[in-house]
Amino acid sequence: MFKIAVKDLKLFMADKRAMLLTFLLPIPLITLFSLAFGGSGKSSEARPTILIMCDEDKTKASHHIVEQLDSLKEIKVQLSSLDTIKRWIGNGDEDAALILHKGLSDSMDAGKPLPMELIYDKAKEMQMGILMSALSGNLMRFAGTKSFEKKALANFDKQNPGMDSAMREGVHAMIASNFSGGSRDGGKDEPMLKATPMEAQKENSPGLVQAVAGTAVMMLLFSVAGLGASLLQEREDGTLKKLLFSPLSPSNILFGKMISANLVAMAQLLIMFLFSWLVFGLNIKQNIPGLILMIVATAFACSGFGIFLASVAKSRAQVQGMTTLIVLTMSAIGGSMIPSFVMPAWMQHMAVVSVNYWSIQGFYDIFWRVLPVTSPVFLMRVAVLLGIGLVLNFLAVRLYKRNIKSIA
Repeated sequence: MFKIAVKDLKLFMADKRAMLLTFLLPIPLITLFSLAFGGSGKSSEARPTILIMCDEDKTKASHHIVEQLDSLKEIKVQLSSLDTIKRWIGNGDEDAALILHKGLSDSMDAGKPLPMELIYDKAKEMQMGILMSALSGNLMRFAGTKSFEKKALANFDKQNPGMDSAMREGVHAMIASNFSGGSRDGGKDEPMLKATPMEAQKENSPGLVQAVAGTAVMMLLFSVAGLGASLLQEREDGTLKKLLFSPLSPSNILFGKMISANLVAMAQLLIMFLFSWLVFGLNIKQNIPGLILMIVATAFACSGFGIFLASVAKSRAQVQGMTTLIVLTMSAIGGSMIPSFVMPAWMQHMAVVSVNYWSIQGFYDIFWRVLPVTSPVFLMRVAVLLGIGLVLNFLAVRLYKRNIKSIA
């Protein structure tokens, strides 16, 4: 088994072109995305957006705002405590949350700026403009107009202290009718909603993490598919028949391929992150145990994918065709090409079926959220990748025995 792995590694290293494609081809892509990353498409939500909220005021006014927002067809409100919300955003489980601070009702009565705040993960800053616009407009209708109406009435009473009560009531009615349409007549320069990013405490930028992790995983999938296809190359060259007549069992031949694929996959990921550290300053030293664990889990899942494809296909041409289609599809929905959070909701739900999604989120946990290696969120992503690798390798063994050996 280990002799097969050593043989494959020697053959791989003897092919200079294959080595260049494996280790150097991703570098121009990482360079390009790292220098130019930042553009994104607009997200079109087909389903209601889950809006996490915290009502610290707990008054009739704040309850009314929560009810009105929840009544909108494009928004579904989920209430939680402030500590829980901050933990969710810090772990990357949620993107943003609306906080209604204490004193909201009193500020509405006094016509003062409303103590409302949108806190969000700074890594998701590109999509916050859309959410801010939608929330500000609706909050203006539910709370802002009432606040400015009271402010206008108070200013009028202050400027006309001696007005007859009947005339005062008539003017009050006219002022109220002017605000009934939801217009905002005063305070145009005052922001309706304060936005506060929850900054990561590290130096890595989310754009750099996205560029490096997304490109590295996508290119790794292409590389391991080619390594897995060496099984079919050996059949075409007649080497597989000779191996089957040797003392080695068919399973040992396949396990040797798996070992070499995993070693090359881990080496490729390591080189990509070392390059990003040396050239772009990606801080890979802040969580080395987590990085090693994620590299191993990602390599295992991706190499399982490559071996599985080789076990399903009947020729190298089939592997190449399936690889292009499947890898590009997984990379598109999994967040390698564009961040998953700017995709439509249906694509975000589909992303969980791809290796790319779990791996990229794991690297975000390491480089941006800086979760400890013992974090349940991080360990869950590692477990999913290892599970994907186990399933694909198990299926590869079954299919290999039925397909590859039978036609050797």
